Amino acid sequence: MLRFVGPWVVGVCALLLAVSAPDAAAPSTVSLSSTVTLSSDAVSLDRGPLFLPLQIQADIEAIGADRWQDAGFTGYGRSVAVIDSGFAGYLGKLGVGLPADVTVRSFRGDRDIGGGTDHGLRAAELVHGVAPNAAIYLVNFGTTSELSVLVDYLIAEDVDVISFSLGFIHNGPGDGTGEVNAIVERAVAAGIAWSVASGNWAEQHWGGLFWDEDGDSVHDFAPGKPLNGYTFLAGDLVTASLRWADVWGKACTDYDLELFGPDGSLVGAARDIQDCDGDPVESVQVLATKSGRYSVRVIDASSEVPLQLSILLLGSPDRGGSLDLVTAAGSLAQPADSPRVLTVGALGVSSATAVFSSRGPTADGRTKPDVLAPSGMIDGIASSFSGTSAAAPHAAGMLALLGEAFANEGGVSLVSRLKARADAATPGGTPLASLASLVGLGELLPVGADEAKLAGIVPPSGGIAAFQYQGPDGYPLRFSHLLTGLVQAEAFFRFDDASQQWEAHIIGAPDFVQDFERLNNLDIVVARFPLVLGGE
Repeated sequence: MLRFVGPWVVGVCALLLAVSAPDAAAPSTVSLSSTVTLSSDAVSLDRGPLFLPLQIQADIEAIGADRWQDAGFTGYGRSVAVIDSGFAGYLGKLGVGLPADVTVRSFRGDRDIGGGTDHGLRAAELVHGVAPNAAIYLVNFGTTSELSVLVDYLIAEDVDVISFSLGFIHNGPGDGTGEVNAIVERAVAAGIAWSVASGNWAEQHWGGLFWDEDGDSVHDFAPGKPLNGYTFLAGDLVTASLRWADVWGKACTDYDLELFGPDGSLVGAARDIQDCDGDPVESVQVLATKSGRYSVRVIDASSEVPLQLSILLLGSPDRGGSLDLVTAAGSLAQPADSPRVLTVGALGVSSATAVFSSRGPTADGRTKPDVLAPSGMIDGIASSFSGTSAAAPHAAGMLALLGEAFANEGGVSLVSRLKARADAATPGGTPLASLASLVGLGELLPVGADEAKLAGIVPPSGGIAAFQYQGPDGYPLRFSHLLTGLVQAEAFFRFDDASQQWEAHIIGAPDFVQDFERLNNLDIVVARFPLVLGGE
């Protein structure tokens, strides 16, 4: 179990060298009485990029989800996939913090769904707390090739929402492109809405132009300050990464990155040669053998003009702390810089962005994150699961609720709808609103709808049944499942006295085929329910 000391949490660091997944076995749907057998079948080696899990009960009141649940919206008919590094202990949460049945599939080479961490389990519990009737997928991976196969699987499963509380380090130029963003884009194009943690790295990032005060080819963070760092403990995994503003995949300028330990000795260096056929990135990882201050230094190996630098110095486990010199702007993880995802930052005090929460602008000048959500902080202290890792699944659950309310809309539309509500809540776009400003039921249901009902009996085996609607005028039939105990009718029919003709409403059909869309008090309707296997 991780010990959480700082103002946010980074879980287990994964993937320096891992095995890529072969064709994964069929998914398992598990319940309280079932288990999953996972096989180990290693194949070819695949060196993946650096990523970190970004660090329990859902705070549904803070985001207004309690009002949606009171009105009957629970994520019914929607599915949310939690993509993470591991779900250790999930079997013990079935029917408690998770639904009794979840779909589980590991895309790791060793098929280990636990992955040595419960980071994904805690994210899934938050999704379930916000959208308790949404179907939940638990899926994990270890390399980008495994992530690619995983996403293809979720597309084939027609999943509605993805919750992603992992952050890739400098996996692209910062403008929403790059290897991982291309995988994300494929899922978005298929109609899946992504809720992505912005990252917890605002205080562990420095950005700015390379500046050589004394002409020694060493970057000066400030006059007389060629080093920038902070304190780690012995046993911490220290990750340092440098990215600069050259053409991705064709970098012709060359910078080197050095990491120094507490005694001032060089403990790691990245000195790849960029000669117009690689990425403008250098990274190094070391296991801290001593407690103390670890610092980075940047060397100009070959550049004609100073370029913009982005430097991250991170630890696992994350114990908090801050670089000597900090630049919060531009500290986003990938794929949080994608223009097509809902990037979720951590909500701090007074509805402001939490100090640790990563933010834009992106390399192409866009504002991120899009919304803020609860971060699991209690009076400034991290709970058992906190940071933007907790914020993203809150927002994923809200996307599931919105998806239930607007069942004919795809992922891009739902993300845009949530963003538009944020813009409306905060004229000018700043400061960012928390989700609490975004979730009023508004035009969705008429006043008094929580007391509405369809008087009659839903046939247990399906078929035809007659009902009388009792409630406020204007109840939209797209929410009829809220009146029938979450048993979705296929169609409703109403006899119109004026025309002496039957009118029809087909659930899920386009608006232009509907004869009527809303119920008024005391309307008599006939509903058709799907036949149950073995029934009538």
